[in-house]
Amino acid sequence: MSEQAGPKTKAPSRPITALAAMTLVLVFPRRTFERLRERPHWILPLAFVAGSVVLSAVYAARGGFLADSFEAQALRTGWDPATVESRFIALSVIGPFIAVPLVALLQTLFFKLAGWLFDGRARFREVFSAVSYASIPTGIGSLVFAALLPVTRSATLGANLSFLVDPVASPALWSLTRQVDLFAVWFFVLLGIAAEPIFGLSRRRARIAAALFAGVHIAAMATFGIGEAAGLADPYEGWDRHETPVTVIHHAPGGDRAIVAEAAAAVEAARARAVGLVGVDVDGRIDCYLYPSVDSKLAVTDNGAVAHGVEWANAIHVAWVEGSELALTRELTKVIAGRALGNVYNPLISEGLAIHAGGLWGGEAVVLRAAELRAKGTLPPLEALVDPVAYGRYPRELSEPAAGAFAAFLLDELGVTVYRDLYSGAADAISVGSILAAAAGDSLEGIERRWTAYLEEAARGGGPLSEP
Repeated sequence: MSEQAGPKTKAPSRPITALAAMTLVLVFPRRTFERLRERPHWILPLAFVAGSVVLSAVYAARGGFLADSFEAQALRTGWDPATVESRFIALSVIGPFIAVPLVALLQTLFFKLAGWLFDGRARFREVFSAVSYASIPTGIGSLVFAALLPVTRSATLGANLSFLVDPVASPALWSLTRQVDLFAVWFFVLLGIAAEPIFGLSRRRARIAAALFAGVHIAAMATFGIGEAAGLADPYEGWDRHETPVTVIHHAPGGDRAIVAEAAAAVEAARARAVGLVGVDVDGRIDCYLYPSVDSKLAVTDNGAVAHGVEWANAIHVAWVEGSELALTRELTKVIAGRALGNVYNPLISEGLAIHAGGLWGGEAVVLRAAELRAKGTLPPLEALVDPVAYGRYPRELSEPAAGAFAAFLLDELGVTVYRDLYSGAADAISVGSILAAAAGDSLEGIERRWTAYLEEAARGGGPLSEP
């Protein structure tokens, strides 16, 4: 009598490596997702997607394809384009390795919910693995985008129809068309195939669950993308220009002509003041971007100061409010001195000259305010002022009048020519103690004694010669 055969059991499939799965999911997606359900993993595909985004972003920046964008941002914020580029690259290198897993996590939650609505059941790690491998076309799309940059020369052109829509006129439609591109559709198709073996659904239910997920995903991403469309608009589009031999005032249409003329006169006076202090000027007219309030200036430039200069562009941004003339004079002095004599990163030298150029601190002459601080025993010592770190520890009401008064002292003691050489020598230097001692022909202690004597004379009514 023959022995009855027992029930047949399905032999487990061989383990699939992450590298093999990344390739096979594009060719045999269903078989790959079946094997991923048995042994889910996700690190390599997410690393591939993040790395692809990093490579494309860095290539776009280093290749000069984002130069116009960097320059436009630098013009508004006051940074130089190199700083904007370096910040972008730093964020592009770090951000994707945080954002890609986070987005995959959110996609997993919604995809799992979509499967559950159609009676599909799967462990979280199985769904996360499926989403991670289905995201591989996203990484491929980033690499294709980078490869085509020399041809497209566009940082916004992708495998979609957004190029047919004006992002400024129709931001919602532009954002929507950006989400439905070739590689996004590929991602959704892979998820539709994955839903069947991962959730154990019928083919029809799997496709419906994936379609539901795709609809929600596209709507959500399109909503977030509307803000990006707004960022593509030129904030100065349609602005008027008021030109003089000294400056070009850029202002919103319909601006008060009296205020525009007042601002132009203030730029001319500030330029004359700065040139008188350092004995040099810059070529060309100063571009002045005029805003009716600090809030409107902040909305465009992301800089909430009353005024800020853009040295590399020979430009200045100013909100026309109380105290704007003082802020304008200080910032324009930084622009002119920096362009003509070099960048000085030591606040005693750079801020000191700008504060002295303004002439006032808290409504009082800068030198007299410093003399009062000395009389009260609160004037910061010169040894601390020459050190940028120590300088920063003092509150502005102490450090700024002291720096401004010290600049006035140096100009009166050394003269414009020697002071100009001192400023140039301090360019790009952090420690200026030795440079200052050499220019004044004295030790820091000796210079401080001369400075305090200068303040005492000003307090008695002698007054600094270089005050406006």
